[in-house]
Amino acid sequence: DIDGEIGVATWAALFGKETVPKPTESTSKLMQKALEFAISQIGVLERPPGSNKGKEVEEYLASVGLGGGFAWCMAFVHWCYNQAAKDLGIANPVFKTGGVLKHWEEAGKKNISRLTTEQARNKPSRILPGMVFVIDTGDPGGAGHTGFVEKVVGDTLVTIEGNTNLGGSREGIGVFRRTARKISSINKGFVDYSDF
Repeated sequence: DIDGEIGVATWAALFGKETVPKPTESTSKLMQKALEFAISQIGVLERPPGSNKGKEVEEYLASVGLGGGFAWCMAFVHWCYNQAAKDLGIANPVFKTGGVLKHWEEAGKKNISRLTTEQARNKPSRILPGMVFVIDTGDPGGAGHTGFVEKVVGDTLVTIEGNTNLGGSREGIGVFRRTARKISSINKGFVDYSDF
């Protein structure tokens, strides 16, 4: 996408791919473990499709105090971090909510590190595996979409997302690995739990 910025793709075209800074690996055991749980859920599907229900989906929703039938991308993120925190014997720092934008807001209130889209585009190496991306979809009621960053490839993200599909819908049917989100499409930013 043309954005008027000297991003990763422009930098590589001007100075060569080998000069593009590589993303750093997260040193956070919590982020690594949460990402492992997310990856382990790839292929989970709603039962029936389009219902926001099913055994696993309802477990994700229950982790934030909701029953089946609700949008569940944020509940999926919370569940993965909750499982990771339990394994590590620590408190889950992710705010207990099914609301994507509420998560973004509460992370800011708790002084949890957040990376804006502009900061991420200017320095993609700051995007770490296990970070949680946040998109404001602009829908009434403050709707959004979220998921995990698995890795950064140029100016594109490899993500693990719940309540999506291969096309990237925020109302999909399962947990998918996606390879097409551009850094610039993450219009809110990234939440970084590496301090935990």
